This record gives sequence, C-alpha cells and structure tokens, in this order.
Amino acid sequence: MIRVATWNVAKATSKSKKGRRIQQIIKKIDADVFVLTEGCKELLPEGFVLESGADWGYDPKPNCLRKVLLWSKYPLVNESLAEFTQIPPGRFVSATVQHPDGDFAIMAVCIPWPFAHVDSGRKDRDRWEDHITYLDGLQTLIEQVQTPLIVAGDFNQRIPRGNQPHKVSDKLSQCINGLQVCTAVKLDKLLIDHIAISPHFSSSKIEIIDDHDSFGNLSDHRGVVGLIERSNS
Repeated sequence: MIRVATWNVAKATSKSKKGRRIQQIIKKIDADVFVLTEGCKELLPEGFVLESGADWGYDPKPNCLRKVLLWSKYPLVNESLAEFTQIPPGRFVSATVQHPDGDFAIMAVCIPWPFAHVDSGRKDRDRWEDHITYLDGLQTLIEQVQTPLIVAGDFNQRIPRGNQPHKVSDKLSQCINGLQVCTAVKLDKLLIDHIAISPHFSSSKIEIIDDHDSFGNLSDHRGVVGLIERSNS
C-alpha cells in the first residue's frame, strides 16, 4: 500500500500561524509521498525532498516558495526538473521512489492556471496558453515511461469537467491517456488537485484534505490523499 498526498497550500510558509497549522496537518497525514504545490520546504517533515526551480516568471515572495516540491519517506533517484523540454520552467519535478514494495516513478506537477502570464508576470501569453503548452510537454514525458507511474499535483482543471473549455479538457485527457485519475470523484466542489496512476496500480480509498480548519481558511484548494495498491492484473 502506498499513501500518496497532494495539496496546493497557496503560498503558505512555516512562519505564519496558518502555515504552522498546515505543517501539523501534513505531519498527521503521514504520507509515503507528498506533492506540495505553492509551498515551502519547511512545511514538510524530515525525509527526502526534491524542489522545482525558483524561477517561473514571477517574483517569488518569500524566497523559499516553490511551485512544486516532491517529498518522500524513501530515497529519491533519477531526479529531473524537465529541463530542455517545452514544459514551462519551475513547475515540474520527477523521480523514482525506492519504496519497500517496489520502485515507481512519480511526476509532481503544477500545471499553469488559465491566466498564467496573461495579466501579470511576463504578460506575453493568451488565456490557457501556458496550460496547453505544459500538457503537450507532460504528455511527451508520460509516453516515455513504461514502469509504474504516479502523476500528482495541481492540475488546474476540474475532473469531471467543470467550466473549462472543451478543448482544454480534451487536451488533458489526451495528455494522461492510459492513466486513471483516481481523484476524479463527484463532489459538491470538484477537485483540481489530483492523483493519476498507471495500470500497474489500483486506488482503494480517497481522503479529502479540507481547505479550512476550526481556526479558519487554510488554502484556496482542497488537497487529497490516495491509498494506492499494486494491481494484481
């Protein structure tokens, strides 16, 4: 059994009260692998961490902020930031997790939101442009992997489809063709943080990480925890 979690924590840091509450929630989740998006390394427990680059075309404040961090209880090898690909920089990391039940590849993603570099940042993109460019690059990387694979992080699309254009939803389906999005569950508020798994796995349970606690708001995203098993097929 592999316990995989992902959550966009909306630029929280361990120096804020909210960040310290998030830190405790992450610790209690006790994941084997955690994909943290829009967060800082200090929010994560002791373990193995791979961070994306600090430059994604915006000024990061605070400087510890990363779009993607991949954390694991177990050693990470074959690490990559997808340099020299068409994936927009600072939004992707991948590695092989040396899990006791067997190695598997994981891709940690923060797919750009519709307005990335449209009205802010470089201001040189059309709506959804960076998102689609990212999916094109991600598809190429996914197609190269023949081993057990998990893709997790901020997809910036609701699954099942919400109000995103059909061409954008179709592009995501094409990108992750052959993977099962085990977080594509019908909820009152559909998730955009997701976990997708190759046929080497099956999903046995999904748990939602709330976007608030008894003290107030934590993030503008709800996170998710997936219990993933090796498939018998």
